[in-house]
This record gives sequence, C-alpha cells and structure tokens, in this order.
Amino acid sequence: MLQFLRFEGSLVSQGEYAVVSGAEAWRFLSRRALYAFLLAYSTIFLAAAIPFDGAYFFGGLITGMALIRLAVNVLKYRSFRGGKIAIDRDGFGIFHSAGGVRVKAEDITYCEINVFGNLVVREKYMTTSFPLALLKKEDRQALLAQMRDMSPKRTELFKKAYDFFDAVLVAFILAMHIRQFIIQAYYIPTGSMEDTLLVGDHLLVEKITYGPAIPRMIGMEKPLHLNFLGLREVKRGDIIIFRPPGEEEKDFIKRCIAVEGDEYHIEDGSVWINGKRLDEPYVKGLTSYRDFVDRKIEGKVPAGMVIAMGDNRENSFDSRGFGYLPVERIKGRALMLYWNTAHIKNLDFSRLGLIR
Repeated sequence: MLQFLRFEGSLVSQGEYAVVSGAEAWRFLSRRALYAFLLAYSTIFLAAAIPFDGAYFFGGLITGMALIRLAVNVLKYRSFRGGKIAIDRDGFGIFHSAGGVRVKAEDITYCEINVFGNLVVREKYMTTSFPLALLKKEDRQALLAQMRDMSPKRTELFKKAYDFFDAVLVAFILAMHIRQFIIQAYYIPTGSMEDTLLVGDHLLVEKITYGPAIPRMIGMEKPLHLNFLGLREVKRGDIIIFRPPGEEEKDFIKRCIAVEGDEYHIEDGSVWINGKRLDEPYVKGLTSYRDFVDRKIEGKVPAGMVIAMGDNRENSFDSRGFGYLPVERIKGRALMLYWNTAHIKNLDFSRLGLIR
C-alpha cells in the first residue's frame, strides 16, 4: 500500500527499532514464502477446478507480486540483518550490515511506504530506504505514529480496498475448495431422472461420502480420487454425479444400479441383479436396450466400475450408451433438493428436502 508521510520534528519523541532477527526473522520469511506458495497452488487449483482462460493470468499476476515481495524481503534482510532505524527530532539514523547513514530533518522532503513495505525517505538530492516490513508490528506502528500522514483519507481508502480485496480473494479460494471437496450446487436441465428429479430442480451434492476428488492439475495425468478418505463406497440406489467416459466438460446425474461384482442383465423391461429382479419403484417407463444396440453392459460388473442409469429409462443416455462408469469419475452424491422455481411460484414446497 502506498502511504505518504511528512516528517515533523514537533511530533517526534525519539526511538530505536531493530530489524527482526533469529526465530522472528525465520517466522517472518517463512510466512511470506508460505503465502506465495499458497497463491501459486490456488492459481493452479482454480484453473483446474473451474477452467477459466484468465485464471493463470490473474493468479500468476498476484503470485508474481507475492514472489517479488518475498525476494525483496530476503534481499533486504541480508542487507539489514542486525540493523535498525532510529528517529529523533533531528531526523533518521538508518543502520545496516555495511554501516549506517544519517538523514537530517531539514533535508527530508517527505517519506513514503511503497508496495514492497519499504520506508522511502525522500531527500532534496537523493533517497534512502529502510525495510519497514522487517520490523515488529508494534515497532512499525510506533515509528509511523511519529510522522504525519499527508493524506489520511487516501490511506484509509487504500487500506480498505486492500483489506476488501484480500478478504474476497481468501473467501473465493475457500469457496472453490468447499465446492470441489465438500458440497456443490447443481441444476437439472433434462428429464432423464423424472420423476425423482425434474427439469428446473436445484440441488446440493455432497462430496464427502465417496472421498475427495482432486482435479487434474499440472503434472497429473488425470484427476485423483481419494476414495480411501470417504465414508463408504458407492451403493446401489445412490443418485450420483459424475463425468462419463469420454466426457470432460459436462456432469451427468444418474442412479447407481449395479456395483463391482454384480451380475447384471436387462430382461422383460426390468433390471436383473444376481438373478433377481431389481425392485425399482422410482423407474418411469421400461428398461430396455432400444436405441442402444451395442449392449455395452451385460454380465459381471468389472472391478472399479459401476452401472448408472436415469430413472426415466426411455429418455436417458446412461451406461447403456457410454458403458461401465469408473468409480474414480464419480464426483459426489445428490443430497438435498432446495429449489424449483416453477413449484415455488405455486407455493408447492412438498418436494423440497433430502433426495432419496
């Protein structure tokens, strides 16, 4: 943040403020390094979780600034290690590893704090800087309190803008992680799950039951599904959200009909699992291979696979078309229906609630 200050001897009470050292210096630089690392990770994560052309540009710009500030702080610490800044009515004394310099009050035009956290003392014919960021917070505040802010309203505006941007950035990154790993809102655009889910339904999908899925980021060949961190495996009857084989842009929502090891067949308009007709009161229409002549799914379900179908069997593109669904492509389980605009307008709240 840029801040402009005026040195006035009448405000100065005198003081000396030393650059952080030892464990304090290590903590300071470690926090800055961690901050830069988290920004770099967040940029890569957001670009993978919500593909957006500008993610790398904006994230890289912010991360680049953090890395530059880190580099400046490291270089300044090497130069000012063991140093200090002293202030009295006659001016500043700035001391570093190579010696020190005295800046007289009558030579000071004004002071400023630049974007790298340095206090820049502007003199008539030269400038002198000191790494204000390397002081303890209370020392920094005490030093600045002895100078007059030339534009307090501007400083307050800059501070509020910085705090707002920082809060929005952190909230956005947290929201994207919650969306990726915990819960996400979805909208139903088709009738493939009627009458369980209708066109226009808004629902929440939880991503805890089956374990988190890390999106494909730089250095990864494919998304990584950490199912060992889940509460349980996929069961028959679960309504799941996934991306079918060959589809990388669009999420599907269907019901799991068969799991690994099940013997699966379609016969007489119904699904048969392990020699028994599957009781499916939620199904609309008959189950058949009409329009799915390849019959990609028949017999024993392979390891690591499930079969997913829409409840509206005569109007659903599902495993009968794209084949077995790898468990690793499942993103979550439908949890709760919270909105349908058409029904809410008619004051019908009967369908809202947990999805079964």
